[in-house]
Amino acid sequence: MLKFSMNRRSLLTLKKDIQNQHPIPLTQQGNPEHLQRTTAGLEQYTPSSLEPWNYERAAHLLRRASIAPKNSQILDAVTKGFESTIDMIFKTFSVDISEISPWCDEDPQIKPIAPKTVQDILDERIQRREIIGRWYLKVIGTSKISIQERMVSFWHNHFVSEFDVVDIPQWMYIQNQLFRKNCLGNFKTFVQDVTIDPAMLMYLDGYKNKKIGNNKQINENYARELMELFTCGVLDWNNNPNYTENDVLEAARSLSGWTISPSTHPDAIERTSRVGRSGLFLQSNWDSGSKTLMGKTGNWRYTDIISILFSERSDQIALYICEKIYKAFVYDIPDRVIIRALADEFKKDWEIKPMLMRLLKSAHFFDKVNLGAMYKNPIDYILGSLHMLNITHIPDFALNEMSRFNRDVYNRLISLGQSIFDPPNVKGWPGGRTWVSTSTISQRHKFMIDIINGTISFNKIKYYDFDPIVFAKSFPDPTNPRTLCTDICNAMLNTAPSKKEYQMLLDTMLDGAKEYEWTIDDPKFQADKRLKKFLIEVAKLAKYQLY
Repeated sequence: MLKFSMNRRSLLTLKKDIQNQHPIPLTQQGNPEHLQRTTAGLEQYTPSSLEPWNYERAAHLLRRASIAPKNSQILDAVTKGFESTIDMIFKTFSVDISEISPWCDEDPQIKPIAPKTVQDILDERIQRREIIGRWYLKVIGTSKISIQERMVSFWHNHFVSEFDVVDIPQWMYIQNQLFRKNCLGNFKTFVQDVTIDPAMLMYLDGYKNKKIGNNKQINENYARELMELFTCGVLDWNNNPNYTENDVLEAARSLSGWTISPSTHPDAIERTSRVGRSGLFLQSNWDSGSKTLMGKTGNWRYTDIISILFSERSDQIALYICEKIYKAFVYDIPDRVIIRALADEFKKDWEIKPMLMRLLKSAHFFDKVNLGAMYKNPIDYILGSLHMLNITHIPDFALNEMSRFNRDVYNRLISLGQSIFDPPNVKGWPGGRTWVSTSTISQRHKFMIDIINGTISFNKIKYYDFDPIVFAKSFPDPTNPRTLCTDICNAMLNTAPSKKEYQMLLDTMLDGAKEYEWTIDDPKFQADKRLKKFLIEVAKLAKYQLY
């Protein structure tokens, strides 16, 4: 008899194999690799009297597709309707770079007109690395309702680069812009662009991969990760290898010849956009010999390698990417029946947007077992809380100020395990349950207590401005404590509190008063203090760690 563990929402039940041509593999312990949680499929969710488009479903969609929507934005989505909300979510937008311009667009390899000491250059680079990180946090924390930033973050954790290796802030900015450009586009084109991206060439040693004369300095790092992490994965669903060590070597030879250079080289026959901010192909550094990859022999270059991969491993690539998308937007235990259906469509043209839109419009996505079933990562938790509570005067967002006081969110994310632009390794952040532990939960609680109570200040300057009265008045009926308690719980928690939890929260809000005594406008009643106590208790619920 198989023993199943309890998931965070309900008992898991064994997934039936409804597609015999794709048998469900078992782990070494004999348990299925994924377990059925719902029979809802990819058929489109259609609002009805039994399953209306309401606050609960709108909140679920907006929380998964953006970063912690405000109550007003959820209500707006309910009013707009399901289809209009989906259309709104999938609209991309341009981000403001005025605070990091013009240096973010500079070629970092061109010597400055005014001479600088080595120490000056290093100090400037360190400062700009921090500013780029804080700029990105500000973009996330102030962005409109759109799936764009969620997808940029997803691809940053897929096509991983680390600041500690790349070091050059301009190149990390360029890569971030590349993710914005391709985040909902064609995945095959995306892989081609990432392959010759300056940050990636630096991070996985692509610029070292070359042949000079008879001296071959073939570096396999990018070729290996291209297959292992970026496209098809190590094994298929039947635990068969997706590539061989010889495939890695032959791919690496084909990828040789690319570097990053600000100068015009007489042997440069292919160059993307602007020199110094993009890859530069040097014919003389390319291994021009015949290569055999996955049974295909020819005088391959980097585009050929990618075409062969997408031709010979199309099924594996589609399943691998769709599974990662599923785990990022639905649940961290993948439902492979859903993923198979997504992948079969995805591999036809490799367009990301329709595949993702189909998932987010599905009955499966809106099934109740998927509500409030994912752990908030530190960015979701911290920036999401600040956005949802409408907290202002966030120190990190003042990019023109440089001091240790303006790295508060930046440093908190590091302590919680999500250092911006610095994943732990090429595999990225593992996510899921790893985000919440005995060491991080206390830090999360402390942050919420401090920002709600307004106790964070530096050099006698108070940060994180929060007005609980204004927040309460953003809800329809702040004069009724029971209604207000319900509305705030709906806004902050994606699953309703139990009767016991609700009564505890209501009692905390009233703080000894009777319901009929509740008044929000009389300073003598001190509703602000009562609301702060109440909000802290909401944030301390285990449900607040989920979304």
